[in-house]
This record gives sequence, structure tokens and C-alpha cells, in this order.
Amino acid sequence: MRYLAININYKLDQNWYCRLGSIIDCHKYFSSLGPQHGPGVAIYDTEMEKYMWINEAYQEDNARLTEIILDAAKPVKVYK
Repeated sequence: MRYLAININYKLDQNWYCRLGSIIDCHKYFSSLGPQHGPGVAIYDTEMEKYMWINEAYQEDNARLTEIILDAAKPVKVYK
């Protein structure tokens, strides 16, 4: 999946992301979130390595967003 839909819950200090195949799917994901999940913050393109959309209120929080993206980019271990 090419895109990361990123949301942050500041009250519970939780970072969330969902890997999705299209920008439209990312917007649908944000629409499906309840208030307990925090707002949609950004859509990040993992192939182009840039933001396709970022909420203006969160542009100053790049350190936290960078941490979320780096975590999502880590290789996944598969155990058999």
C-alpha cells in the first residue's frame, strides 16, 4: 500500500497510521474515525516520500510525523 493516512490522538498520546492504496481511501478512512481516534493529520506517499496532504494545524509538528513515518517504514518481521 502506497499511502499512509496518519492521525494522532493527543489526549491519549497515541500515533496511528493506516496503509491504503489511494488518496480517496485515506479520506474515507479519516471520515470513518470517531472522536476517540483523533483527527486526520496527514496523507503521506511512501513511494514519492512526501506529503500529499497535511492539516495546517499540524505542520509545526513535523518531528512527531517524521517518527510515525519512520516507524511505518521499518521492515516487518514474519515468523513461520
